[in-house]
Amino acid sequence: MSNQQTPGKTVIEEVVESLITRTELLEKELLAKNEALLAKEQQTQVLLADFEEKMFSNITIQAPKPDMSVVAVELHKGLALIKETLEKWPRPLKKEYHFSLFPEQLRSVEYVRAVLTRVILGLIGLIFLIFTYLLIDKHIK
Repeated sequence: MSNQQTPGKTVIEEVVESLITRTELLEKELLAKNEALLAKEQQTQVLLADFEEKMFSNITIQAPKPDMSVVAVELHKGLALIKETLEKWPRPLKKEYHFSLFPEQLRSVEYVRAVLTRVILGLIGLIFLIFTYLLIDKHIK
């Protein structure tokens, strides 16, 4: 049996050694490809940066001025419609502003007497104050 195990181990060792060498070769190829990819990536980034700098640094975007004529026409139509609607409403014939000492609801004799008494007393008091001022003004000067 020892004769059979020896050749078996050597075959396994050969297979393992071949696998190890293949793995090493694959790792070397993978490293070489990764380095090549990194180099290409750097070149691509440089080219993209140059392209963006050339293309987008000189571009200026100017939007055209909006055409507001359609909006203005619609606005004038709407205002004309509102004006027509307001003209159709009934209007008062005239506006009157008046001051009444004797309102229509309170035309009793007592109310008129009270108002006239206060008006007359107020006028007498105003005349008294004016004469008093004129007399005092002469004596002060």
